[in-house]
Amino acid sequence: MLERKIYPSLDIMKFIMAMLILTQHTCNEWAHSTGLIHAFFGLGNFAVPFFFTCSGFLFFSKLNMLNWKEQKNYYKQWSMRIGKMYLIWSIIYFCFVLTMWISNGFTLEKIINYLHRVFVFSTYSTIWFLPALWVGVSICYWLKQHVSKRAIWVIIITLFVIGTLFGSYTNVITRIPTIASFNEWYMEIFITWRNGLFNGVPYVFIGILLSEDFGTKIPKNVSALATVIFCSLFILEAFCISHYKLSSATDMGFFMCFAIFFMINTLIKIDITQKPIWRHCRNLSMLIFLGQRLFLSAIPSILPICVKDTIITWSQPYIYILFITLTLGFSFIVEQLSSKYRFLKNLW
Repeated sequence: MLERKIYPSLDIMKFIMAMLILTQHTCNEWAHSTGLIHAFFGLGNFAVPFFFTCSGFLFFSKLNMLNWKEQKNYYKQWSMRIGKMYLIWSIIYFCFVLTMWISNGFTLEKIINYLHRVFVFSTYSTIWFLPALWVGVSICYWLKQHVSKRAIWVIIITLFVIGTLFGSYTNVITRIPTIASFNEWYMEIFITWRNGLFNGVPYVFIGILLSEDFGTKIPKNVSALATVIFCSLFILEAFCISHYKLSSATDMGFFMCFAIFFMINTLIKIDITQKPIWRHCRNLSMLIFLGQRLFLSAIPSILPICVKDTIITWSQPYIYILFITLTLGFSFIVEQLSSKYRFLKNLW
């Protein structure tokens, strides 16, 4: 069996994107930064689409090297790995949910609402990425085997347009009463448009295109320039969405898909010598991504309210330093301990 190529450039960018998500959430939930600082950390909007596409690229790059039987086995192994990771993180976060229920009292309504959220979205914020990734990869995997290329394009574009319109242009399309009623019904049941179907599938598909050398003929310099252009256009689009109150969400703009395509197409063309530090970046990126909520919301939810009240009075740099230090420290310790306690590797 051929070995899958390692891309240190992707590992480095994964770490950067994970840090951007952490600082963006810290900015919005604790530091409440405004102006240029808020705009800079808003770059975290690129992170989730990047992780979807990068995961799709790596999964299907490996899949393309296998015969039909090996592909089925690899998909099952990959699904088990994602499922185990999601289950473990869910148990960790549920401990805090249960503690909150015990402390504040819980009702049948709370339990039903929690189970509803678990079934249609996720057991906890941020780790929704794992089931969404599985859904995205699974649908794309099935489409590749059973649907023509032209039909796949139609399906992907349709899902992307629907997700983007309802995700980032909600206040525009819901001016039509029928669409407004549909959106209200959908949100009541499915909670969000940011899921494996409308967010995961389109970006995983971009990963498929890259795994099949869709961007091979584009020179690296041209691809890098296109990355800058489309990232800038998305930032402008996100500003317009926010400024004109087109939606409360700015992370599902139309220019995002082009920015992510050219970004990863550029990165996989950059030749960087493989070093142990880049592997650490890969491991830490997922631990930061999935573990940040421990410090941003899970642990604070069971601490006395005076702790939160004290932290939010700090100057913004100290708040960022606190959550970055806690999350990075936790991620580093878990990675180091995993060499002795191998079960910890299930966390990433």
